[in-house]
Amino acid sequence: MKGKRLCLLALVLALALMMPVCLSAAMAEEVTASRTLEFGMTGGDVLEAQTRLNYYGFYNNTLDGVFGNGVLTAVKQFQRKNGLTVDGKIGPATWALLNSDTALGKEDAAVSNTLQSGAVGEAVKELQRQLRETYYYAGKITGEYDANVTRAVKWFQESAGLTVDGKAGPQTQSALYNRTASIFNGGIPRRSLSSGARGYDVYVLQQKLASLNYLNFTPNGYYNSDTVAAVKAFQTANGLKADGTAGSTLRRYLWPTEVNKEEEEANADKGTVDDPYTDRVLRSGMSGSDVARAQMKLKAAGYLQGNADGIFGVQTKAAVIKLQKDYNLKQDGKIGPDTWTVINTLNVSNAEQEVVDPTQPSVGASSTTLRRGSKGAAVTKLQRQLIQLGYLAAGEDDGKYGPKTALAVSKFQKDEKIKTDGIAGPETFVRLNERLGTQWQTDSYDPVG
Repeated sequence: MKGKRLCLLALVLALALMMPVCLSAAMAEEVTASRTLEFGMTGGDVLEAQTRLNYYGFYNNTLDGVFGNGVLTAVKQFQRKNGLTVDGKIGPATWALLNSDTALGKEDAAVSNTLQSGAVGEAVKELQRQLRETYYYAGKITGEYDANVTRAVKWFQESAGLTVDGKAGPQTQSALYNRTASIFNGGIPRRSLSSGARGYDVYVLQQKLASLNYLNFTPNGYYNSDTVAAVKAFQTANGLKADGTAGSTLRRYLWPTEVNKEEEEANADKGTVDDPYTDRVLRSGMSGSDVARAQMKLKAAGYLQGNADGIFGVQTKAAVIKLQKDYNLKQDGKIGPDTWTVINTLNVSNAEQEVVDPTQPSVGASSTTLRRGSKGAAVTKLQRQLIQLGYLAAGEDDGKYGPKTALAVSKFQKDEKIKTDGIAGPETFVRLNERLGTQWQTDSYDPVG
């Protein structure tokens, strides 16, 4: 490793000498390692520092003798990797290690450089700045690792899925400084959030609420009273307990695709029943396959006269209110849990389907819903259709709705651009019938085995 570095250094220096670099008078001063270099400086010693940082793998930009942002970042990374004070300046200690052949390069194993309660100095200041930049810390930059810093580190560790001990060890610092934690890549919050919480996951939650028009201020990473009010408004609109806390249920509603996908993978071999929150609360202005599914059933039962177009308009709301009145439900025109329960019992086998491609055979729809755990003749027929379309392998029509069948259904749904949940419901059967030109029948159906 060291031999290769020496060869690389010799090559870099040779190339640097061959380059027709025209340094200004200020940069043409004698190369020296005596002065402390910092952001904004120029000169031959800066060029030398760039060369050494390049040698250790921290700097890959132009060797121009200018101490810019790229050099500043490289210096901090070098200092952090080698357990030096992280101040972004090249002073005596940093110069000495840069000019040695014993420093750790970017790809070498990291040193143990854990910061914890009671620590003081520039490294703590750097940690405070980074925690403040990512919304976990709101205090002053003091360089003292006090209770506020410990709490901020714990918040970050919890949101990043790390061990929560309040100590900024190599793994915590790497995730924080290099933004390797999934939360920085737009990931959903991992921890339950409530009033007073701070952090990037709070910021992500606020962004999501703002995109849905529940929040009317710029996200700031602080779970304040306005955030509590926005969460409560969303919970109320979706028939949830309005406690203002962003827990697992709220995450399931705000990020249904991501959360359900994680749960699907976690429970792939358990044959669990459908998630109880799969059906979202529908109201005026919404659109999607679940709206079309509700419309088809309302239409079949005589409540809706218009098309099942997947758009929740005036006619759909009126149909929902009429249904709610007939079944003694709250007449709010929204399709919440209670209204969904009634709608899912409606038989749509005789519905006129304007949503079906008119060039295809008349296929109708089915009120059958098959999911993991289902078994019987209906599952066998579904599997044979999936085999026919190439989503299941021959011989996998065993009548048991297991992980393979759920995956095949999910792939079919994805190709058809409908709700991808691995559950074979009315819309899935309509699309199957459209593709195969068949009519689904629900005889010999055993939903739970």
